[in-house]
This record gives sequence, C-alpha cells and structure tokens, in this order.
Amino acid sequence: MKKTVALILSLLLLLSCLPLFAAAAETQTVPVIHIFGFMSSPIYEDTADEDSVRLFPPEKDAILTMVKSLLPAISSFTVTKNWNRFGDRLIPALNELLLPVGNDEQGNAKGSTGVHFTYPTAEEIRANGRADFVYDWRDDPFVSAGALDAFVRYVTDDCGFGKAALECHSYGGIVTLTSLALFGTGRIKSCCFNATAVFGAAFAGELMRGQVNLSADALAAFLEGILDQTEYEGLLKAVVSLFDDMGGLTFLCNFINDLFDHLSSRIWKETIVPVFGNWLSVWSMVPDEDLEAGYDFVFSGIRDPESPDGKVFLARVDHFNAEIRTRRVARLQTVDDQINLYVVARYGYAGVPLGDIWMANTDGVLNTESESFGATCRGYTFSEPPETALDLIAPNGAIDASTCLFPAQTWFVRNYKHTQKDPAMDSFTATLLTNDDQLTVNSLSQYPQFLYFDKVLRALRPDVNQTAAASTWQQDVKKLLRSLWERFLDLFRFQKRLAA
Repeated sequence: MKKTVALILSLLLLLSCLPLFAAAAETQTVPVIHIFGFMSSPIYEDTADEDSVRLFPPEKDAILTMVKSLLPAISSFTVTKNWNRFGDRLIPALNELLLPVGNDEQGNAKGSTGVHFTYPTAEEIRANGRADFVYDWRDDPFVSAGALDAFVRYVTDDCGFGKAALECHSYGGIVTLTSLALFGTGRIKSCCFNATAVFGAAFAGELMRGQVNLSADALAAFLEGILDQTEYEGLLKAVVSLFDDMGGLTFLCNFINDLFDHLSSRIWKETIVPVFGNWLSVWSMVPDEDLEAGYDFVFSGIRDPESPDGKVFLARVDHFNAEIRTRRVARLQTVDDQINLYVVARYGYAGVPLGDIWMANTDGVLNTESESFGATCRGYTFSEPPETALDLIAPNGAIDASTCLFPAQTWFVRNYKHTQKDPAMDSFTATLLTNDDQLTVNSLSQYPQFLYFDKVLRALRPDVNQTAAASTWQQDVKKLLRSLWERFLDLFRFQKRLAA
C-alpha cells in the first residue's frame, strides 16, 4: 500500500513539473529578429491612428494626382522648351508628394508622422520562430538603435526567450551595429549581416554630392537586373531591348540629364535636400570617400551650417561618424569576439544607374565589395572566368574573398537581388543563426562560400558557374495569351452561373 501511494505521489510530482520543463524548453528557443532596411516600412501621417493616410510609399491616388497636374506642363514644354516654367510646375508637384515625409532641419520626423508597429506576442514569436522589427528608417541611427534594443529586451526578457538572433538587411545593418555598439551583445546569440550598408551605399554618396548623370547603357543594365526572374522576363527584356534600339533609353536619359542641367540647383535646394538630405539615415550610408564632397555640396549654398538647426544636424552626423563610422571595423571585431557573426553578400547585377557606379558588381542596389566587408570584386561587365578555381575565389572569377574582414564567415550568393525575398535565403540564414557554434564557409557542404540562386528550383545551390537563360519572348507571349484565355473562360463561367 505504501509503495502504491509513493508511486502515485511520485507521478503527481512529475506531472506537476511538466509545465516547468515545457517552459524551460520554450525559453531555449532562439527566435530570429529581422531588421529590414531603408524605406522598408510605410510612413503614416499619424502614428497613433491606424487608419491615417500613408505618406510613403505614396498612395496610388496621390501619384495619379501629381501626374495629372503635370500633364499640361509637359504638353507646354514640348512646344516652348522653357525649363524654368516647367520647373515651376514640376517642383511644387514633387514637394506636395514628398515633403510631408521629410524631416525637419534638425533631422527629426515632422509632427506625428511615423510607422505603425505593434509588438508581436510571445506565442506569435514562438509559432513563427521570428519577429520583425519595424522602425522609422528616417531617424537618427542612434534613435533606431535604441528602439531595436528595447525590442530585443521585450523578446528576450518579457517574452522569456533569454536570447535572440539578429538578421539585418541593407540600412538595417547600420542600425544593428549601432545598437550592438551601444547596448552590447549580452542578449544576442548570433548576428547575420545580410547584404548590408554598414560600409556605405554608393547611391547615397552620389545623391548627397549632387551627381546625376544617366547613360543608356547604365539604364539598360539596371533594367535587365530588375526584370531578372520576373514573370514574362523574356518578353519584358525584349520590349526594353526594342525600346533601346529605337533610341528610347537614350532619349529618356538625355531628357533627365537636361532636366538636372537646367534645374539642378532648384531641385536639390527645394526638394532633394529638404527630403533626403534631412534624413540622418542617408548621411550614415554615404561612403567614406564621398562624405567631404557631400558636406561641401549640401552645406555651401543649400543649407546653412551655422544656423541653430544646421549646427544640431551636423552635430548628430558627426556623432555617428565618431562613434560608428570611424570605429566600425573595431566594433565588428568586438561583436565577432563575443557572439557568432556571419556576413552574406550578393552579386551579379549592375548597380544604380548614376554616374559610373553602375559598373561595379552589385546586387542591383549595394556594391558587393561593401556588403562583404572588403572583398575584391571585378566589375559587373567582366567576362573571363579564371583558368583554375581556387579557394576564396568565385567560380566565375568575379570575387576574391580573401580580402574580406571575416573571410571564413562570409558567403556570396550570385544572382540574388537586393530586394529579393525567398524561403531559400531564410532557410540558409536560419541554419547559420540557430547553430550553437560559429560556423564557417567550410562547415556545411550544402552551403559553401559561393552560392548560386537557382530561379527555376527556387533554391540556393553551390556555385559551379552555372547559368539560367531567360524565357524567350515567343514563349512568354504564348504564356500570356494562355493566361488571358483562362481568365476569359473563368469570367465566362462566372457569368453563366449568375445567369442560371
């Protein structure tokens, strides 16, 4: 009898402990916090009103209104060729669309504009294995870094996970590095810098130096990258090629270049600097080599550096430069010493079609050299593969990874665009981030240092210099006609059911 009672009591005690064991198991789960990049979150007129107007990206009606307002000016310009009169209509229309999302001259968001962000519940984080961090990408990187730290503390402490992994993308890399520099890595298990702008974004440098110079070759290469992997890729590329052969791209580039030649001072002073130039995030992405020229351009004639607002703004830019920009390598090495650190870069596309920066090897937006923290990269237009494949050299010869800051912890993915989102990439980075040990490019056979995105299989595969041809325009025309016919049949069947 005593043995029976003891057995029952033991079972009851064990059952009572199961919730504790379950809770312990749950807290050992390491969720991945995703920190997205520049322009990644919609900006609304009122952060407190879920139904407020979306300011950025502009609503479709706002864009259509702007276009309609410009039609008379465009029609008049084709006759008069009067650039100033055209500017009198163009600039106010742009300002009506863009200035509401611009910051004030100290770099602060205007009024109550901002993002809508409700923290996910612990149950939602556990179910998804991840949590997306939403922030106002116009802010001072230090403000966003503080918001990220608060979110990390919520996930690790309030939700009981204990630790979290970070995956940052694009400008989100700057926010993440700033947060780790300020608040440490105590709550972080691992961090993946996935195509980030930690070492700058060439387009930001061109913008803040007032450089706009388009060419048909640059625009054609950029459009080819945008259209890669899209539906009806072959047909769309054929249309662009035909438009180019007819001189359309050259005409378009010449018009834009002429526009800036005649109205440059007005456009930058009245629109570009009041919007983009007041976003501290943009200044944090200006490459080191462009910073002084950017200061000279913006703060000599466009903005007054001696005004009270100008002094505050420059002090905030200088604060970032002193704490992060000039110390980024040391900051990254400290992070690497304390937690598992990974770097993912992408390549195979022409860059933004401004000046000569389009000729670098990029993911369509950011230079691969910057994303990889220092790889030696051949230009986008190179053609000769190496005679012999070597360790740390891409199979097609475009990348030498030996010069990276972390060569054994840096992966390269060919033909994966900057704005692309695919489960294959999520699976790869999750494999890295959730591993207890620091993995290297030699740790996983399925994920060697050089990878290729197979757009047919939607998979990351070891890169052996394979290529995937686009569909032909004839195939795409057939596919388009078939799709239209199926939609017509669906509509016909629906109408028939209504009639019955």
